[in-house]
Parts: sequence; structure tokens; C-alpha cells
Amino acid sequence: MANPTASRTVPRLRHRLKTDERQREIVAAVLSLARECGPDSITTQAIADRIGVTQGALFRHFPDKEAIWLAVFAWVREALVAALDAAVAKGDSPLGKIERAFLAHVAFVAANPGVPRVLFHELQYPGDSPVRVEVGTMVAAYSKRLTLLFTQAKAAGELPSDLDSTLAPILFIGAVQGLVIQSALAGDEAAMTRRARQMFRLLLHGYRGRRKP
Repeated sequence: MANPTASRTVPRLRHRLKTDERQREIVAAVLSLARECGPDSITTQAIADRIGVTQGALFRHFPDKEAIWLAVFAWVREALVAALDAAVAKGDSPLGKIERAFLAHVAFVAANPGVPRVLFHELQYPGDSPVRVEVGTMVAAYSKRLTLLFTQAKAAGELPSDLDSTLAPILFIGAVQGLVIQSALAGDEAAMTRRARQMFRLLLHGYRGRRKP
């Protein structure tokens, strides 16, 4: 597939959408482009070309490129929280909720492979840009939700009482990232979901640690 940034031909304009509809379309375009090329290559012209508008039309919905990226991560935060909420909504043990949360997280990333690419891209740069702060806030809030689940699992006797509930989410998120990297190397995004249950069993073994005799 041709590099979306290579062409500068502006396609025929599409009918006008309401601002919130167009903003959602722009966010989807960014994530789609991130799946195909590095985030550094995602220019406003490439985004405009993808959705069939001019750059001028793009900036009628966002004041600048930074605002577009902020909207992207706001969508990621809301969508991932919604996936987590749906996963733990069923009445089940705390450990069962953790497993469903893990599987839901993997499924979300597999369905949106552009998400980890833009996330890792932003985190590799030092500083406190508004976009980096948004990413940090998103990760911290998600980790806090997971910490609560691990605390509940400990209280229910499903995990060791000495398990660090604040470190456990780091291993959880790191396992998802590992699946992302392996799937990217293999060029097989669907492999993530196939391996997720096996990965969770390994995680659970680590969380439980060596049992006392």
C-alpha cells in the first residue's frame, strides 16, 4: 500500500459533518495511519487526504496538530475504560474480573493496533508536553483501576496477601506490551488474542509466587 503521506492530491470534498462527527473521523484517521506508518509520518495533510478534506477544513475542527493528538488520546482513554468496565461488569470473583480485564485489554489493542504505536511514540520523548501529560494521566488512572482489582483479589484470598497491588498492574500492562511487540514482529495482530489466555496463566503463576509448604 502506498505511503499516505506521499500524495499531495486533495480528493473531492465530502459533505460537511457536524464538528463532533468530523472530530471522531479525524481521530479514526490518525489511528488508521498509525497502523500503516510511523507516527512521525502522520502529517495534517495525510490526515486531510485520508478523510477527503482540505487542511483548512481540518483546522476548522481542531486549532492545531497538538489538539488532534490530545483528542486521539482522549478517545483511547475513554474507549479503554469502557472496555474495562464492560469486562468487569459481570458478577464474578475479583480474580475473574482481572482475567477478563486482561483479555479485554488485549482484544482492544488487537482491534486498534494504531493505539500502542502512537502511545509508545509519545512516551519516548522527554519533557512535559500537554500530549505527554495526557498519556501519563491516562496510564495512571488505568493503573489505579487495576490496583483496586488486585486489592480486592487479595482481600478475597485469591492472591497472596503480600502481593504489591501497585506493582501488579505494571506486570499486567507489561504483558500486554510484550504481546504487542511479538505480534508486530510476526506481522500477525490476531496472534495477540490467541495467546492472551496462555499469557494470563503465566501472569497468575507469577502473582501467586512460590506457595508456602
